[in-house]
Amino acid sequence: MTKQAHGKPLILLLEDEALIALDLQDELQDAGYGVAGPFPTCSAALEWLRTETPDSAILDAALKDGPCREIALELSRREVPFLIYSGHHEDRELLAEFHHLTWIEKPVPSAVLVQACQQILVGCP
Repeated sequence: MTKQAHGKPLILLLEDEALIALDLQDELQDAGYGVAGPFPTCSAALEWLRTETPDSAILDAALKDGPCREIALELSRREVPFLIYSGHHEDRELLAEFHHLTWIEKPVPSAVLVQACQQILVGCP
């Protein structure tokens, strides 16, 4: 697990709805995580991934510039655990090859996502 300089697990956050992103960022930081992002576009997240690797990630299935498929594939290639947080059931079709992952449908309290991050970081189902 790669940690930030101050020892906190780093969570990559992809979310294009500003209020949801800020709330989730605050909740993750309050729980002791570092947060990369929130990124509202896939292109911004991919640029960050050129030089960095998170410990885990929360991906909205689709951002302002399209589905997060390329990011999901890159995270899988690097064996970075992640979950998908989406408000639309039909988004499952966008990332069909990741149906085995944890999918959480919006809206849920941010604490639910923090708990899910904790579970995937320790390898729990």
